[in-house]
Amino acid sequence: VVAYADSPIAAFKAEYVALRNNSEVARTTIQLSENADSTWTLRTTTTGTSTLAKMAGLDVAEESTVRWVDGRPETLAYDFRQDMAFKNRQRHGDFDWDAKQVHMVDGKSDVRYDLVPYTIDRHALTLALAADLSRSSDRFEYKVAHKKGIEDVRYSECGEARMIVPAGTFATRCLERVREKRTSKSWFDGANGWVPVQIEQTESKGDVITLKLVSIEG
Repeated sequence: VVAYADSPIAAFKAEYVALRNNSEVARTTIQLSENADSTWTLRTTTTGTSTLAKMAGLDVAEESTVRWVDGRPETLAYDFRQDMAFKNRQRHGDFDWDAKQVHMVDGKSDVRYDLVPYTIDRHALTLALAADLSRSSDRFEYKVAHKKGIEDVRYSECGEARMIVPAGTFATRCLERVREKRTSKSWFDGANGWVPVQIEQTESKGDVITLKLVSIEG
């Protein structure tokens, strides 16, 4: 039996309201749980609540299984599924650390490429950010496995703020990633184990997708 390191982030289940330009469109659940073999699974599910989202049959599930190495996550397996009335998408990644290879299947794309230490999938980024905050890191740089290779991803600090969300008021630290077509920001609360209080993505055309914390279970 392989002995994996303990997770620096405690198990949790958090519920969020998902907004598009300040109008509710869905509800999202993010859950981190420990498995019997001492690996950990981060699972995010989203179900549409607005009339349009219900008509489209919005149903999204994303799951990352990770191990912990030096207080940082490494992905072992990744799955993504999106079921809508007019579009179904699936993505799957196997991370073979013995062979040091990723096998990523994304639609019709089926690619294998080399692994490097501390590689994660894009869904596990939230977990990696929380882990680095928990150990007072001042560098937020990650190796992220994508469709055809590993991308260098960097976040920067964007200050401390008191955030008011449906779950209450929280003292948070903000991290952001700025790209050509979108900007992502996440606000984390240290008093609640660095669970994200709010996650926001601003698209190039100005649309803003926001997750706001509604409730959390430890």
